[in-house]
Amino acid sequence: MKCILNIASFALLITACSPVKQNVRDTKLLGFKYNYCAPNVPYLKQGALSKDTIDLKLTQTNISPRDQLICRILGVSKDIDGLWKLNRAGGKDNTADKVYLRQKISNKILLAQTQLQAVAAELDCEGERADMAATYLDALNSKRNTKLTVGSVILGALTTVATAVISNNGVQNTVGISGGLISAGLGAMTINPKGREVEFEHAHNLLRSIWTEPETNTDYPEFVWEMLHEKKFSNQGNVTLSESIKRRWIQFQFDGKIDPEQEALLFGSGGFYGADDLHTRASMINQLQSSVRSLNQELTGLIGFVANME
Repeated sequence: MKCILNIASFALLITACSPVKQNVRDTKLLGFKYNYCAPNVPYLKQGALSKDTIDLKLTQTNISPRDQLICRILGVSKDIDGLWKLNRAGGKDNTADKVYLRQKISNKILLAQTQLQAVAAELDCEGERADMAATYLDALNSKRNTKLTVGSVILGALTTVATAVISNNGVQNTVGISGGLISAGLGAMTINPKGREVEFEHAHNLLRSIWTEPETNTDYPEFVWEMLHEKKFSNQGNVTLSESIKRRWIQFQFDGKIDPEQEALLFGSGGFYGADDLHTRASMINQLQSSVRSLNQELTGLIGFVANME
């Protein structure tokens, strides 16, 4: 029996971490807790774009339907209509008016571009934050699994030696069975380990609005929100970009069904994350960031149109 206790004690000694080292690790994990990526000033207070309620139908200028829609979202339909009429009227007396309208349109386009860049920057920061935390946890879990594997191997070897040395059959069998069970337990812990977790907060959660589709937007700038919820800007034109993103998440991240606990974690205000959930969050953020950045392509056509209005 003393031999069995010695074997078990040795296994625990191999796999355990010292209290001091544990405290150091916990201190490092606290660095991932707080969301340093969220904007200091809410997006909705950083500059407003008033959506037009009129249709812009300048067929003579060959403006595309997509550019007409963007003009309405930006609130520049009347300004572009006015600029077009001034250009048709000709003369030098209206030069100042044309310069004023061009500057007004350019300012709103610049504001829209800034809003897109701000959201993309937050997503980039948040994705890096999740990746960094996941990588750190992966390293901790890898070290843990290595210790468990080494402990299992050494314990198996010691059990073999002990059973060979002990002459009493009863004790020999007990030592062999006990050592085998402990070794198997250590091995099982490396197959499906729970691993370490980190507290990870995100009160301002850009994933949440895409997932829940709230009636009132509180997380995104107005222009970005409108663009993400306009069907005509998606490739097929039958669903919004927001809905398309959500469908991809369901299909590729959750295999068609999400666990309620994981849903609350990812789309809530945060909680204790394992490495796998952090990797999932980082992947979803990167997908959303790509879609937001692609909206700049829509603005490029309008910028060219305005530049060529003479």
